[in-house]
Amino acid sequence: MSLRSLLTSIAGILLVLASLIAAALMVITSRMEQNNGQLWQAVESVRAVEQLEIALLLHNREQRMLALTGDSQHAQAMQKAEEALQYWLKQSHAFVGSPAETVIVNEVTAAVELYLRRSAEHQSTPGVLLSDGPELIGHALKSAEKLIEVNFADARAVADETDRWDGLANLLGLSLTAAMAIGLGVGLWSVRRSLYQPLLSIRDALVNFRPGTAPEVAPEVGPQELREIAHEFNQMAERLQRQREVQLSFVAGVAHDLRNPLSALKLGASTMRPHQPLPPEEKLRERFALITRQVERLERMVEDLLDTARIEAGRLELRLESQDLRGLVHEAVALHQGLSPAHEVVVQLPDAPVSVRCDSTRISQVLNNLLSNAIKYSPEGGQVHVALSTTAGEARVAVRDSGVGIPSTERESIFEPFRRSTRNRDTIPGVGLGLSVARRIIEAHGGHIEVESTPGVGSTFHFRLPLP
Repeated sequence: MSLRSLLTSIAGILLVLASLIAAALMVITSRMEQNNGQLWQAVESVRAVEQLEIALLLHNREQRMLALTGDSQHAQAMQKAEEALQYWLKQSHAFVGSPAETVIVNEVTAAVELYLRRSAEHQSTPGVLLSDGPELIGHALKSAEKLIEVNFADARAVADETDRWDGLANLLGLSLTAAMAIGLGVGLWSVRRSLYQPLLSIRDALVNFRPGTAPEVAPEVGPQELREIAHEFNQMAERLQRQREVQLSFVAGVAHDLRNPLSALKLGASTMRPHQPLPPEEKLRERFALITRQVERLERMVEDLLDTARIEAGRLELRLESQDLRGLVHEAVALHQGLSPAHEVVVQLPDAPVSVRCDSTRISQVLNNLLSNAIKYSPEGGQVHVALSTTAGEARVAVRDSGVGIPSTERESIFEPFRRSTRNRDTIPGVGLGLSVARRIIEAHGGHIEVESTPGVGSTFHFRLPLP
C-alpha cells in the first residue's frame, strides 16, 4: 500500500464515521422535531377544547340569565360567547392530528351546533328556561372531554417515543464516539507502524552510515514510497560499498601495474651507473626500447587517470570540428599495425568521406584504446578487423578481435571505472579506465558504444556517432 492509499484509507474511515454521526444526528433531530410538533399540536388542541368548554358554559349561563332577567346585556354576552365557540371550533379542526380526533371533533361540533340552534329557537320565548339545555351542554362537554383524553393519550405516546429516541440518541452517540475513538486509535497505530517506525529505521540507517564500514540495511517495509526510499538507500549503500571495493582493487592494480615499468626504469638506470662499463650497443638499444615502452605505458595510465578525474568532475571539454572519420580510423590502424608481429590489423573503409562533428583527439583516443585492447586481449595473436560504415544517419565503427572474449555477466560492468574482466585480471595488465573513458567520450558526442562477445571466440566493440 502506498502512503497516499494509507492516508486516504484512514481519512475515508474517519469520514465514514463522521458521516454516520452526522446522518444519525440529522435523523434523530428530525424525529425529535416531529415529536415536538406533535406535542405542540396536542397542547394546542387541548387548549382549544378547554376554551371551547369555557365559551360553551359561559353561553349557557348568559342564556339562563337572559331568561330570568330579560336584560339585553346578557344577549350581547351570549353573542360574544357564540363567536368564541365558533372560533374555538375552527381551532379544534385545525389541530386535528389523527382520524380518531376528526371523529370526536365532528361530534363536538355537532353537539355545539345543536345546542346553539336550540338556544336560538328558545330566545323567541323570553322568561322560560331551555328545558333540554343541561342535557345538550352535558353531551357537548362529554364529547370535548373525550377529545381531551385522546390528545392526552397522543401526547403521552409522543412523550414515550421521544424518550425512546432520546435513549437511542444517547446509545448511538456513545457508540459512534467509541467507534470514532477506536478509529482514531487504529489510525494512529497504523501510522506509527506503517509510517513512523519505517521512517525511524531509515533515519537510523542514515545516521549509522559511515564511510569505511559495512552499511546498515534499511528495512524495506511500510508504504510504497518508504519502501522505494529504503530500496534506493540500500542500492546506494551497496554501490558505494562496491565502489570502495573497486577503488581498493584499483589501488592494488595500479601498484601492480607500476611495478613492471618501475622495474624496467630501474634496470635501465642501473646500466648508466658511474664507473660501470656500458653494455653492448644492441643490448643498450633493447633496454632503451623497453624503457620507452614502459614510459609510454605510464603516460597512458596517467592520461586515463586524468581523463577519469575530469569526467567525474564534469570538466571534459570537447573541441568539435568537422572531420572525415576515415582519416582518424586510418591513423589509428597505422599506429597499431607494427606493434605486434603476431597480430594482423585489417581495415575496411568506405569510398565516400564520412564527415562527423567531433573532437578528433578524443575520438582518436577511443580508437587507440579499442585497438590496444583488441591486441592485448588476443594474447595468441590473430586478426584484428576494423570497419567503418554508415547507416540510418549514423557513422558506425566496429573493432573485432579473436581473443579471450567477455562473459555475458560482465559486458556492462567493464564500462564502469576500475572494472575489468575477472577472468583476465591477473594475467593481462591494465587499470580498468580505458573503456570507461571511451564510453563517456562517445556519449559526450551524442553517440553510443557497446560490445558483443563470445568467450573463447572474440569480442566486437562498436560505437556510433551521429552524422550531421
